[in-house]
Amino acid sequence: MKTKFKMKKIQIILLLQLLVLVSSCQIGKKYNYEKKTMPEWVISKPQTSIYYIGVSSSPKKGFLPADYQANAQQKALGDLASSISVNIESTSVLSIIETNYKLNENFSSDITASTNQTLEDYELVDTWENEEYYWVYYRLSKNTYASQKAQQKEQSILDAKNKYYQGRELLGRDLHYNAFQFYVEALTALKPYLGESTITNINGEDKDLGNEIFTAIADFVNNLKITFNSEEIKVKKAVEINTDAFSFTITDKNNKPVSGIPVKINFTGAGLLRNSEVSGNDGKVYCSIRKISSQPNNETLSVSIDMLSFSRAAKDHIVRSIIKNMPASENKMRVSVEKPILKIESKETEFDEIRKNQLLKSTFEGMLSNEFSINPNLKPDFTLKITSNTLKNGEYYGEYEVIANYTFDLTDNAGNIVFRKTKSDEYSGADYQTATNKAYIEIAKSIERTITRELISSINK
Repeated sequence: MKTKFKMKKIQIILLLQLLVLVSSCQIGKKYNYEKKTMPEWVISKPQTSIYYIGVSSSPKKGFLPADYQANAQQKALGDLASSISVNIESTSVLSIIETNYKLNENFSSDITASTNQTLEDYELVDTWENEEYYWVYYRLSKNTYASQKAQQKEQSILDAKNKYYQGRELLGRDLHYNAFQFYVEALTALKPYLGESTITNINGEDKDLGNEIFTAIADFVNNLKITFNSEEIKVKKAVEINTDAFSFTITDKNNKPVSGIPVKINFTGAGLLRNSEVSGNDGKVYCSIRKISSQPNNETLSVSIDMLSFSRAAKDHIVRSIIKNMPASENKMRVSVEKPILKIESKETEFDEIRKNQLLKSTFEGMLSNEFSINPNLKPDFTLKITSNTLKNGEYYGEYEVIANYTFDLTDNAGNIVFRKTKSDEYSGADYQTATNKAYIEIAKSIERTITRELISSINK
């Protein structure tokens, strides 16, 4: 028993000692934060003529040490990069773009923001922390940075020039879109220096490479022509359209077809299924219009080079933004939408005899005159065949009953059935003639109420 008591006593003593030790460590840590003097560089960012300085901090609460330290380091490098001023030279490609194209994007700030991604040889001068924040102090020699930048710029100019030459060579072989892609890659290689002069020897002459590349891109886009086959497109509503009717060709300044060019298409009428297309190997673009469903009218087909799609050739967002905002070629075509020609063939009978009053035909003519040009002397685009008859069905409770049946078939000029309506129903009257007249009047009302609408809907599908 005594042995057990002694063991418990020893355990209690050890536990108390451990608590005292932990408490003293915590007090010591707090004491260190309080006693360690805040350095001057935390209070006021150092100013020097020989270094770029970056100072920043990160809150500690809620973060692991590795996280808040990395965050403070990243922010300090961003602060260092922001102290490296970027002045847009008047002869640079950015200056020309912002002046001539009135772009609102702040390209200089974007370039500054990306500078810290290429910083090298910066020094960690000091760190400091208290209970709430962790601080980092970086510096970079201005001479070292200037030397690095000169080397990097020289290499970027060399890479961009090689891609520019490749683009020109491909353009000479009429590989237009491939040439454009190399021009875009060349401009991307120069991105950190788009606000600066990039003078280099190009085919024996000293020229600004950035301006040469941008001019090559602008000329490529501006020289694209959109050519229609005629001065006006004439089509008929609801009639299947020949694919060549709504087609055009993309050509270069030498009238050679250009493939792979994205275009945006806008049509003021109804029937355009897709508003973007790409030119084929022969430079042709076919609009996705199977038939026009809008009312007869003068409409407009507008086509423009799709610079948004073009800009996706660039992986860098700055270069992409430059290309997206460049003016592009556009062309318009008048589209005359006319009524389709309708021929109506009617065989309206009663008790297998032709009726003198062709009521169903006249009803259709009145209801369809806004949609069709009804003319039996012209080649029809659609033919409506009316077949109807009444049959005697006996006398019931003093009234005479007939069975009336009809079929309405609308076919296109290829003989395809576009719309069919067939029905049989019973009608009664004081005599068979009265019952027949009543039947035809009710069928005519159905034509006015629903059948005409169903027929028009079917041709617009």
